[in-house]
This record gives sequence, structure tokens and C-alpha cells, in this order.
Amino acid sequence: MKNNSHFENASIMWDLNAKALASLNQVIDPDEYQAIFKAILACNGRIATMGMGTSSIAAKKIAHMLCVANVPSYFVSPGDAAHGALGSVQECDLVIIISKGGNTEELVNLIDSLQQKKVKLITVTQNPTSLLGKAADLVLHVEIEESDHKHMLPTASILCIIAIFDAIADELIKRPAFSEEIFYLNHNHGAVGAMLKGKVDRK
Repeated sequence: MKNNSHFENASIMWDLNAKALASLNQVIDPDEYQAIFKAILACNGRIATMGMGTSSIAAKKIAHMLCVANVPSYFVSPGDAAHGALGSVQECDLVIIISKGGNTEELVNLIDSLQQKKVKLITVTQNPTSLLGKAADLVLHVEIEESDHKHMLPTASILCIIAIFDAIADELIKRPAFSEEIFYLNHNHGAVGAMLKGKVDRK
């Protein structure tokens, strides 16, 4: 009989991830969530997302999903930002920073410049009293136990952060101003594009 210990370990991790996602309605403060949704909706510029390491992957996914929802968004590399790319962020923009500990050096170093640009800052962190937490106009407190066996790697927490902003993007798509025609313009290739084209052509 084959040793299935690796699959058993994977199953444990998947179960922990599922439980973390299912706990979000208890972990997330509804008022914080609502405030962030309203800030995104009210933004007259673009949404800039930032993060380092695995958080940068979540930040890129968030920017992409907001674009699909017809909210102009983009990812800014913190390293590049410190070397001129922060010029892409302007006063009317909204910046979403993801940092588990809230004290990531590359992101903390941008606080002064962001404040001088007078942009609105949202920090997504498990540590609201961190430097990035204190500097933020809005904080989304996300404290999730990680699902790796050492409970250290950004595993369950990143899945949860992505899920939170997926829900925001889904809510944005419900707006009366959003239509299948707009959806198709933004996503006209792949299986989704083909399905949308069929719907648009039938109208």
C-alpha cells in the first residue's frame, strides 16, 4: 500500500485554508469593510496597490480584479516606487498597501512621500498599531492563522485577503453603471470573453 502521508498533509492544509476563509465573516469588522468599499467607490483617480513578497502577488490580483470591475487600478512595486515610479501615484489616487506585520521597510519608507502627495491610504494588516497602520486613513485588520505546518508562511492569510477584495470587486460589478457591454470591453478574450460576446450579440 502506498504511503499517502503527503496527500494527508495537503488535505490538512486545504482544510485549514477553508476554515480560514469561512471565518472571515467573524474576523473582519463590517464597518472597516464598508469604509474601504465606499473609499474605492468614491475614488476619483486610480487605485494603486502595493506589497512586498507574497503580499505583492495579492496586491497584483486585487488591482486586476478592480480593473475587471471597471475601476482603474494598477500595482506599484515598492522598490521601483522609491526610485521614481511613485510618480505614477497622484493626489486623487487611493493607495492600498498590504503588509502582514505593518512595518515592512520598503513600504514604510514611502509613507512620507505618500502623505506629502495627500493620497488616501488603506493598510491591510494584522497589526493596526504598526507604522503602516498608524499612517493609514483606513485600516483593514486581517488576523488569520497561517495554514503551513510552521504557521509562519503567508498562506491562509493571503488567500483571505484576496477573497476579501474579490468580494469587493463582485459588489462593484453589481453597480447599475456596470454592464455586460463594459464587461466585454474589459474582458473580450478567453472563455469569459466568448460567453460575454454571446450575451452582447443577443441584445
